[in-house]
Amino acid sequence: MPVPDIFAAMNHIDLSAYYRLYSFSDYRSMKAALPYMQRVVLAKGLMEIEEAEIRNYLWRIKGKGYKNYLGSLSRQEPKYAAMQSLITALQLLYKSNGYSARYIVIERR
Repeated sequence: MPVPDIFAAMNHIDLSAYYRLYSFSDYRSMKAALPYMQRVVLAKGLMEIEEAEIRNYLWRIKGKGYKNYLGSLSRQEPKYAAMQSLITALQLLYKSNGYSARYIVIERR
């Protein structure tokens, strides 16, 4: 089965060593990409996501909370909550692909 153009052109952000984040601007494009992903652990509208759902998928820094995906690990950062961390990942993803994140998919590698 050939990979559709929308999926081939998608960028992702590695949330941790095990999980990737994809964003989609509409429901139809998210649904079209799902069959081509191997292990989807979360596929939802961004406004439906709760912090408890995403904690296990984000990169946690001992004693500092969750990673700020826009910053480097070497500099001192304030503590980030899981939802703030997800937002920084989406901002970085937006910079690379320009898609607004109305729907997100987290895939296990």
